[in-house]
Amino acid sequence: MYSNLSEGQKKILNYGEGTVVVKACPGSGKTFSIAARISRLLKENGKDKRGLCIISFTNIACQEIEDKLSKVFFTPVPLKHPHFLGTIDSFINTFIFLPFGHLIMGCDSRPELVGEPHGAWSVRRGERDYDQYFDKTTFDSNDLLTPIAPHQAFNFIWSYFRKDGNVNGNILGIIRSKNALFKKGYANQSDANYISLKVLQKYPAIAQNLAEKFSHFLIDECQDTNDVQMKIIDLLNQNGAGNIMLVGDRDQSIFEWNHAHPDLFDLKYSLWDKILLDENRRSSQLICNFIKNLSTFEDIKAVNDKVKDSVLKPSIEIYILPKKKTAKDKTIITFQESAESFKEILKNFLRECEANNISIDKENTAVLYRGTASSKYLGLTSDIHDFATLPWVMNHYHVKNILKGKHMYENASFSKGYKLMEKGYFEALNRPHDNRFYCSSQFLADVISVAGIKNHRNEVFKFINALPETKDKTIALWIKEANDALKKSSINIEFEIEAQFGNVNIDDYFGEDLNSDQLYPFYFGTVHSVKGKTFQAVLLLLAKRAGKNYDTIIKSNPKILKPKDLEELRIVYVGLSRPQILLKMAVPASDHKLWYDKLK
Repeated sequence: MYSNLSEGQKKILNYGEGTVVVKACPGSGKTFSIAARISRLLKENGKDKRGLCIISFTNIACQEIEDKLSKVFFTPVPLKHPHFLGTIDSFINTFIFLPFGHLIMGCDSRPELVGEPHGAWSVRRGERDYDQYFDKTTFDSNDLLTPIAPHQAFNFIWSYFRKDGNVNGNILGIIRSKNALFKKGYANQSDANYISLKVLQKYPAIAQNLAEKFSHFLIDECQDTNDVQMKIIDLLNQNGAGNIMLVGDRDQSIFEWNHAHPDLFDLKYSLWDKILLDENRRSSQLICNFIKNLSTFEDIKAVNDKVKDSVLKPSIEIYILPKKKTAKDKTIITFQESAESFKEILKNFLRECEANNISIDKENTAVLYRGTASSKYLGLTSDIHDFATLPWVMNHYHVKNILKGKHMYENASFSKGYKLMEKGYFEALNRPHDNRFYCSSQFLADVISVAGIKNHRNEVFKFINALPETKDKTIALWIKEANDALKKSSINIEFEIEAQFGNVNIDDYFGEDLNSDQLYPFYFGTVHSVKGKTFQAVLLLLAKRAGKNYDTIIKSNPKILKPKDLEELRIVYVGLSRPQILLKMAVPASDHKLWYDKLK
């Protein structure tokens, strides 16, 4: 069963006691290796009452581990008690925040998770109401308030200290608001992580009990940890969790916006035992050579016999950028001409796929772009998630939850869809009378205790059944149809949105990575949406960046660049490392030499 493992993978399989960091290049088979180690530990530790704790950063990554366990190593899934396999947020919520968060927050009952991804937070009474920033801020490991939303989300310039050294009044206002809402039991996910860190620091017995609960900790995608999460890992280690394996690739850390820092991974790699996986089982050697200059690996070796010797060379294609008309320049390039130049690149890419027997479908062929602004080249509505163009109205964010819940319900995610619509329904009923109302779990429990579960469900389903279908509709059209349907059903609710921003297809807005079968047969989406995925062929579209362009980033000394600028190159690296045999980049003509010199 383990005979096909490489020497590096066998080191993961057979690693004994202690702390170790696995640095794995793209396509190195780290998920396969993790699954192999899990299967072996399950067999060997059958009499150990402690469980295995396997953590990753996305549900998809967790599902991939389960898939390998089941299909390759014939391990029954899902893993049952005393084991845990889930996301890092799920781990923190389950074992620390939900049972013990009240010890730090000062609330009387079990805490309530609010804000995305648990549901929109929409409490706001006016411009100076600091409660509106509750889901847009959190605290770092040094107890300093920090933003977790773009600067457009704030009605003031974020400046922590005044000239006299005291804390800015707006910052103080948010801190007071957050502490007051903590006492009511509310926390966003970033708050939950911060509060959990405080729990473990203040109550070491909780950290000791949690450390003793598991014999081994395996943490995948660890390059995406932020400071709070890494300190939680450290506290578990200091309180008895002696067997910890961190797995990741610092070159694929692309969540700087979530305060992820690859330097944290680098530090652990320098201090703990090391295992290096530098054999690529995904791509051809020509692709490995092409991407090497964007990585920290000295060499990346292609070892997949089916693709390693492919003679298809990666290439850098150029397209024409649109220019604005000026008085001096009468010959201008319109966006239409620019889009046509990219479409020609796309046509040639698809022809080359066909010529090399690569199926043009969602599984084998991908067109990726950096940032939603570039999506316009594929004929998509660009920037539909941009903060300045959101259709949701102050104190009516429940409309988003209801629409999202309806969309999920129609796409077979019944439980999550129902919960969103249930909460949204009661907020829609109560918000007109109390714009600070938030439908908490305790509120629902009180409603059910009075009405009874059957009557409660009948009321909610009457509302759900009155809502129109979302398929093939824009947000604006659905809102109009929903308001008409609710009126006919005598349900006293009316939805509001910013109509000028509502001309967006619902499937695109709520569909994962904006992918729609109706537009293109191939996969299309941002680089972030395909992390961990493999395709036979990839076309990556890069545009000019606002702020520092790639030219400045590549030519500057890395030591003087901001973290977000360094992350830009890692995002490009992730996109370029997805294909097996065919890789093309599309860049503005002015950037061709820049990328050629960098990647040659």
